[in-house]
Amino acid sequence: MIFKTLTLNNFRVFNGETTIELTPRKQGVFERPIILFGGLNGAGKTSILTAIRLALLGRRALGTVITKKDYQAYLNEQTNNAATKEDPNAEATIQLSFTHTHQGEHKLYKITRTWQAESEEKLTLTVNGVVDEALTNDQVQAFLHELVPPGIGDLFFFDGEKIAELAEDDTGTYLKEAVQKLLGIDIINRLNTDLDIYLKGLGAEAADKDTRKKIQAAEDEKRTITHDVEATRVKIDELGSILTDIKSKIANKEAEIQSQGGAWAETKEQEQAKINDLYELEKELTSKIRHELSGTLPMALAPNAMQGLIDRLSEDQKIKQAKAFGSELNQALPALQDKITANFDEQSSDIMATINSYFGQLTAEYGMASPELDISDSEFALIQAQFKEGQQSQRLLKELSTALEQVQDKLSSLSINIERAPDAADLKELYESLRALEKERDTVSKEYINELLKAKTLKTKELELAKRLEKFYAKLKNNHSADKAVHRVQQSQYVLDDFKTALTELRVTQLEELFVTAYRKLARKEDLKLSAKIDPQSFDVNLVDAQGALINRKSMSAGEKQIFAFAILEALGKLSGKVLPVVVDTPLGRLDSKHRDKLIKHYFPEASEQVILLSTDTEVDQDFYNAIEHQVSHAFEIEFNQATSCSTLREGYFWAELAKEAV
Repeated sequence: MIFKTLTLNNFRVFNGETTIELTPRKQGVFERPIILFGGLNGAGKTSILTAIRLALLGRRALGTVITKKDYQAYLNEQTNNAATKEDPNAEATIQLSFTHTHQGEHKLYKITRTWQAESEEKLTLTVNGVVDEALTNDQVQAFLHELVPPGIGDLFFFDGEKIAELAEDDTGTYLKEAVQKLLGIDIINRLNTDLDIYLKGLGAEAADKDTRKKIQAAEDEKRTITHDVEATRVKIDELGSILTDIKSKIANKEAEIQSQGGAWAETKEQEQAKINDLYELEKELTSKIRHELSGTLPMALAPNAMQGLIDRLSEDQKIKQAKAFGSELNQALPALQDKITANFDEQSSDIMATINSYFGQLTAEYGMASPELDISDSEFALIQAQFKEGQQSQRLLKELSTALEQVQDKLSSLSINIERAPDAADLKELYESLRALEKERDTVSKEYINELLKAKTLKTKELELAKRLEKFYAKLKNNHSADKAVHRVQQSQYVLDDFKTALTELRVTQLEELFVTAYRKLARKEDLKLSAKIDPQSFDVNLVDAQGALINRKSMSAGEKQIFAFAILEALGKLSGKVLPVVVDTPLGRLDSKHRDKLIKHYFPEASEQVILLSTDTEVDQDFYNAIEHQVSHAFEIEFNQATSCSTLREGYFWAELAKEAV
């Protein structure tokens, strides 16, 4: 399959009709598979992906569980706003033409989806220029699902969110669903179910009247309950949609309140109380600072001069002490001499000479000096104490000043917050509407939970009836086990189970090989020795290092997980056997430069014969563009007009005009 053209009319950001040429061009004999779309966020890149998915998959593009009503509402939301303002009943159209070989014939197909606000979607199929008017919408969609099964479409048409979802899926759920669809296991399961129904029918035909009556009553009751379960499920989906809408309105209302200063208004009283406390603290700190300033603080303002003064006074004290000691010594020496003469008659003169020499040296240093500042000992002690207190006061003053500065900063910030806060009366209406929405949310939420409980009860009863019927049919089947038809059906079911097991194991092995090939191609050099092991029951993919140890995927970086997801998608796509275009929207956001380089060079150019890449200028930047330019068929830049809120296309990619000679 190759996409030829995509025509959008009043679709999302594209007002009026826009036709996009998608056929890959060649340069000589060389294929150029990449069609590159560039656009800033919000310009309309996702509109291209959405249009392609919607054209081919229809309602299933939105998921497996969506009501017809929700689908119609979704389509109406996709109609361009400018078009609906001009004409409330404006028509929107998606038209995708593509070539495809079907049943051995190469044909040109054109799918057209058209819708309006008050009418259902119209779906037409044109084959080689001829509209097949005999087909209904459902028949056309069934044909498209044959070409692109919904589960397969997700492997070829995806965006960054799908990559992230697959990368973070530690349960293997997504992979299991994809593999089952690829292998056709769902068809085998359905065939098994149909064979069970056939067996039940055989048994019922041979049962006695009373047993048939009981079976019929149980089947009728089960059918009624199944209908109630489905109706409840629809009601749950509707309530879920309503609940989501209410939550969105609540979020918008909260955002509106925030934009008008609601956050400040909610805390205004608290902020005012904080300000009052801070004013008291400021007053207390100011008082303490004044107290320190009026005390001994000035003594510490000239520390060098004060230390010099104390040193001088200390020297004066030593001089005074030496003189006092000398005076007292002179008074005591005569008595000492008499004592020594009396006790040491012959040696008294030598002893006195030694004593005079010793004390003479002690008093000689300060004996001739005089104190410069003659103050008392108590006055000197007072000066020392005041200097020390001044130093302590200086440290305390610094701490108090820092605390006061912090308090004043907080006061300034709180004052600004209070000024921002509007009066409560200004927000009254907004808060009232928010409370009303919250009340509505609670009511709907309660109803939603009740419906869930109801569905659970009904489902339990349905399962009980199913078990009861199973016992009836098992008994009947045993009674007719000799019947050839029963025997053949049972043998067929055994064969189907064996076939499913063998097919699963074979395909899982193939998938492992394809995944490893893809992963090694995209991973960094240090990861090339990794292999993979896929559990055939859970379908969880485990990376295995060179020593055979499992690698915890949770420990991988976001970029490594995305490469992991790309490798899974490529492997699944190849396993499907489908040859489809690949459409990727903004896939590089969480990747580092090395991983981006691998994708740019080894994934996109080789992913398919046609690769439609939707990127911002920061994803495929000038360096990456230069690396794949030889693979780019042509490019478009999506330009968004702020005035009209609509987008237009021009050929080229931001800074680059592609060569026009490529055909």
